[in-house]
Amino acid sequence: MKLNKCLKVSRYLLAFILPIFLLAVAYYLNGIYWGSPRSILASDSFTQTINFYDSFHDVLHGKANFFYNWNAAFGLNYLGLYSYYLGGPLTFLVYFFGKAQMVDAVYLLTLLKFGLMGLSGYWFAKRTFNLADWQQHILALCYSLLAFGVAYAEQPMWLDTLYILPLVIAGVNDLIATQRRRLLFAAYVLLFLTNFYLAYMVGIFSLLYYLLISWAQRKITWKNAGNYFWTVICSLLTASWLLLPVISFLRRTHEPLSKLTGFFTDNAGLWDLIIKNMVGVYDTTKFGTVPFVYVGILPLLLAIYFFVRADISLREKISYVLLLASIALGFYLQIFNLLWQGWHFPSMFLYRYSFLWSFLIFLLAGKAWEKVKTDPRLIKVGSAWVIITVLGYLGSFGHYHYAGNTNFIITLALVIIYSFLLSRPSGNYELGKRILLGLLVICELTFNAFSLLHGTSNEWHYPDRKLYTQNYSEITADLKPYRQSATPLRAANLDEGSQNDGLNYGYSTADLFSSIRNRPFEAQMNHLGFKSGGNNLNFAYANNTLIMDSLMAIKLNLARGSINKYGFSYRTSAGENFHVYQNKLAPGVAILTDANLQRLHLTDNVLKNQSQLLNAVSSLPANTKYFTSTTPQLTLVSNSQVTKDKHHFYLNTSSDNALQTLTWKVKIPAGRQAYFDLSLLAGQGNSCNVVLNVPQRNLLRQVDLNMSGQFFDLGYYSHARTITFTTKIYGSHQLTFELPKVVFLSTHKYRQATDRMKARTVKLKYQKNQVKGTVKTTHRWLYTSIPFDPGWHAKINQHTVKVQTTDGLFVALPLKKGINRIQLKFIPQGFYLGIVLTAAGLVLFAFGELDIIGRWTRKHHICENNTNCK
Repeated sequence: MKLNKCLKVSRYLLAFILPIFLLAVAYYLNGIYWGSPRSILASDSFTQTINFYDSFHDVLHGKANFFYNWNAAFGLNYLGLYSYYLGGPLTFLVYFFGKAQMVDAVYLLTLLKFGLMGLSGYWFAKRTFNLADWQQHILALCYSLLAFGVAYAEQPMWLDTLYILPLVIAGVNDLIATQRRRLLFAAYVLLFLTNFYLAYMVGIFSLLYYLLISWAQRKITWKNAGNYFWTVICSLLTASWLLLPVISFLRRTHEPLSKLTGFFTDNAGLWDLIIKNMVGVYDTTKFGTVPFVYVGILPLLLAIYFFVRADISLREKISYVLLLASIALGFYLQIFNLLWQGWHFPSMFLYRYSFLWSFLIFLLAGKAWEKVKTDPRLIKVGSAWVIITVLGYLGSFGHYHYAGNTNFIITLALVIIYSFLLSRPSGNYELGKRILLGLLVICELTFNAFSLLHGTSNEWHYPDRKLYTQNYSEITADLKPYRQSATPLRAANLDEGSQNDGLNYGYSTADLFSSIRNRPFEAQMNHLGFKSGGNNLNFAYANNTLIMDSLMAIKLNLARGSINKYGFSYRTSAGENFHVYQNKLAPGVAILTDANLQRLHLTDNVLKNQSQLLNAVSSLPANTKYFTSTTPQLTLVSNSQVTKDKHHFYLNTSSDNALQTLTWKVKIPAGRQAYFDLSLLAGQGNSCNVVLNVPQRNLLRQVDLNMSGQFFDLGYYSHARTITFTTKIYGSHQLTFELPKVVFLSTHKYRQATDRMKARTVKLKYQKNQVKGTVKTTHRWLYTSIPFDPGWHAKINQHTVKVQTTDGLFVALPLKKGINRIQLKFIPQGFYLGIVLTAAGLVLFAFGELDIIGRWTRKHHICENNTNCK
């Protein structure tokens, strides 16, 4: 008995460990391993994943709040961020890693998720297919290393769905066959709590699967359908503590729905599915990609074989054809592509539902393999696929340039060998045949994983570990003297590693790059000079004016080079890489004012908006002006053709990588902070990188104008002076700007406004998701630079008051003369109702499982007809 139990455990352990080992080998061959100098942090893993893990590490250690985080976009609904990026069950393992070891945490969690895919695939195969154990292991291994998972591994939040999917479909199968609902209920709840985005796709797929398979098995009945939809409803209710706040958040912050731009999807080709089923084929994960559908040559041959078996019913074949077609339609037709992805075209990493195709191939392979031990027709299937592959590869005439001869030859060789081995009758060499099949599959999947990771490396690059770790101790030491437990530290790093550094180092900043963001706030802040255009995926501090430093209570700037900003003074730094500058003129986050902040209306004029807001908060006259401007003289142009008209300035050069150098000259009046206003309107290239050099102030800054504001700092000038500066521009061969200007900020008027704000600063205590304090005042309003979100709730003197906003931007509170005891608390909108619905979902499901109503009805009926019943 013990031996059998050990064998059973060892089989599951093998299913878990084998994909981890093979993927670790593939990573190792690409120079990535535990503690390696090269990190796994390709693409968004560097900018998003690791920093979000850092933030969750702080939550688990009690240093940050699960509902609200101050360290991104000046303050963010953290539950929304968690629901998309961090909901997987394994994410809690980051608790055991220090931030200096978080690179290895990302590596470990990625491998573990592939291991869980192997484990759930094996468990699914074992309970679904009548196959030998070695066959179940082969199929599970193929599923665990499917191309979608490996190619999109830099988006690890999607990998959780891949190991939950077999649980969901197994639950559907249970419900269809036996009316048992518990597995499906648990799988759905886990799915909804892990990643709402891919849960939407799996939800659609599982519904189609239920309807078609029930029809194929002639089990569509009112009772069966009622059980299914009852389970769906109960699971949605049970997950409501997270789903309802997320839905409320998305309703307010969602992007506009995408519009159809044509009938067919972009770059769709006749042979897409043929080429992408070749071994080791990687095209791109940016725009123009073909769906990643590969799940192994062996499962593919068996899945095709499924449809030539005479002993499989026509209904079942039709059901699976329709399932495959429903996914394939998304690959080729825009309307179905949008339906699968929530009516939004993705920003790169396209066809995010293509893993469903791979799962179906895995499922069909298992069903086909259990029907046959050997069959000569598999030779015909293999031969047909060889012909199709040859036609696709040669007949596309180089359209699929990323598929090489190596991929082509290996694929054909494997198709021929697998077809031959599967068609051979069992005999004395059965053990050798199994070993050979297993070794071939292992080698194939390892080579495929290596090739996809190598493609990722070429396209996105796996950055050196030191890019993440080298500055951690210095920056944390630099920030430590300025931290106060009662208030978030508002700061900005002008030479940040990524836009989400604030979540790593624990300072409150504007910068954020995330799919989950406060879009209305960021769109308005774009009108105040914080760059956040388009769909607001990016929110940036760089290239703004001193006015916004004060209005947003920015206390510190970190920079590798020097800065020359009025009111900022140099402070001793802990290391040699960064310099620390403290803003002596920064008021606090909360400021008393008499102006009605609700009357603020922002326009497209950034400087006018800044002046308007500063006057309102400082209670200066509304007509107080802070900015003047002049046109600089262009004295020298190198490697560029410059033209201009009344409103525009054009640059043209030979290529995107050509360096265009422009030298400017301008006279700056005394007592001014100067800015070079360079506003990009359009570009024909990947980026618009600008390097600005001001020798007179030892200023050197480099930014991408697509990702930063328009005001390049030229320095502070206490006396009038004529300066020259240069701009070196590359990344686009054709650029259109508004006519460049040099803008002057009057430091005298700016100082007058900041002094008034500092005098009216209110000291409040900021505790995770709460803000508290007592104010004795005659002023009518409390302005705060806390981003507005409906989740903020306010009490003044224990009475609930409605939170007001500054033109939808910031939290503002109306005050009464005298003492105001203020309490602000952030609870995501819909959370409390979600808790109630979660409890209702659990009770309803338990009620249904226990069949309390049925039992009570039957007992009551018996008692009515039995006088001895008590």
